[in-house]
Amino acid sequence: MKFKYIGLLVFIVILGLIIVPVSNYIVKGKIEKALNNLPKHVSVKSETIFVDVTSGTVEFKNIVISVNNKISKKADLALSLKTILIEDIDYIDFVFSNILNIDELRLDGPEITYYKEGKKKKPDSEYSISETPEVNIKLVEILNGQVQVLDQNTDSLLFAVKHFKLNLTHVKHEPDVSHRIPLTFHNFDIVADSIQLNVGKYDRLYISDAHFKEHEALFKGLQLKTIYSKKELSKHLKTERDHLDLKLDSLELDKIDFGYRNDSIFYFHTKKSKLHNLNFEVYRDKLVADDHTIKALYGKMLRDLKFDLNVDELIVSNGKVAYEERVNHQAVPGKIYFTDFNAIMMNVSNTYPEGGKTQIKTTSKFMDEATLITDCEFDVNNIYDRFLFKAQLGKFHAANMNQFLVPNLNVKFEGILYQTYFTIDGTANHSSIDLKTKFDGLRVSILKKHKHKKNKFLSAIANIFVSKTTRKGESAYAEAVRHNIKRDKTKSVFNFLWLNVKDGLIHAKN
Repeated sequence: MKFKYIGLLVFIVILGLIIVPVSNYIVKGKIEKALNNLPKHVSVKSETIFVDVTSGTVEFKNIVISVNNKISKKADLALSLKTILIEDIDYIDFVFSNILNIDELRLDGPEITYYKEGKKKKPDSEYSISETPEVNIKLVEILNGQVQVLDQNTDSLLFAVKHFKLNLTHVKHEPDVSHRIPLTFHNFDIVADSIQLNVGKYDRLYISDAHFKEHEALFKGLQLKTIYSKKELSKHLKTERDHLDLKLDSLELDKIDFGYRNDSIFYFHTKKSKLHNLNFEVYRDKLVADDHTIKALYGKMLRDLKFDLNVDELIVSNGKVAYEERVNHQAVPGKIYFTDFNAIMMNVSNTYPEGGKTQIKTTSKFMDEATLITDCEFDVNNIYDRFLFKAQLGKFHAANMNQFLVPNLNVKFEGILYQTYFTIDGTANHSSIDLKTKFDGLRVSILKKHKHKKNKFLSAIANIFVSKTTRKGESAYAEAVRHNIKRDKTKSVFNFLWLNVKDGLIHAKN
């Protein structure tokens, strides 16, 4: 009897020694057959395939995947990986229940190149996926990845990430309708660096480091920059546009939610966003032909977005903003700038009901001298783009504006503005301003074109209509209330504000 059991045990061992390698061979053969029977436009090649049915492990090494367009035959996707490791596959569930349970899926060294054909139509049908076996993976891990997106026609770079790693937990192969992807997951964690993204025809976004997990994100070392130099950009333009150079130390997004509402409308929501150490330089070459397109106010810009946006609070800290403008070949471009720029924006959204308000409050140093405080509010639902803009400017030497006024407007100012307050109540077409200012020694010099020498005749006439001081009046302040100031819709929002302030200053009397 004892020898009988020993014999049985030996038989089982021998059988196991035969079955395991045979099973490994059969499974490996089925995988190879499946890879060879893919559609003609899909190719998957692996240098080696290792299978161990006892531990539920499958490993692919040196994999190359390519997907071509079915019609044009051009490359859509090229992907190479060092290894794909699948651990702890439950074969019993797969064989008897058509459910594939996996403990871990690890992809090492994926190099992804996607060829973008052009603009794709907005999805207008319900999102679904074809019926396949149910797949559950406890952990998906991607290491040492890189990705690039190229224009399929020109091969030019549209998007690139030099390094990234990704963790997903509790992944299921079932449609996530809200995000229009063929899987769901509980948690994700993405770390990436050296990111670049084309933003339109002339500008590119660079991000040094990014960390994105669940409902929060942190981006460091951001720069939005025009790809050409200032001089070179003008050669590529038919009508004027801004040359941009925006830098951010970091951008924080807190309590993020995004996806597709009603299976088709994309939405993005964040409770709080923080922009640290903003440095934004804008340059415009006015020697290029004017752009006569209609410029929307901020309310309409938000209203016309193709997706739902909701930013509860956006904070800008320790910023600098500068604007340069060239109006002739001889002169140095005129420049105005704001330092110590801080802003709090509330309810930056196109989803709130009528009667809600978007509010933007800022503080800064104007031309490194005067404290400037502004407060703007509007209702994004108001089709007339009604807005209210309030500002107060501290002590300011008018001569500090000459570096902008002289080259651009051939006007030179002298004197001191001690305090200036104004409120602009406007729409997309017209506005009114209520302005109060206290000044002394105010003089205007009209300059000769190109030579920047004083035109004594015109300067004398101009100063007849300009009050020199508010000290001699009945009030300490000169005041003006002006109505029906017409907006030039082909100019920027800031041009509209300037038209109001200029009208108020010219007509201020005490």
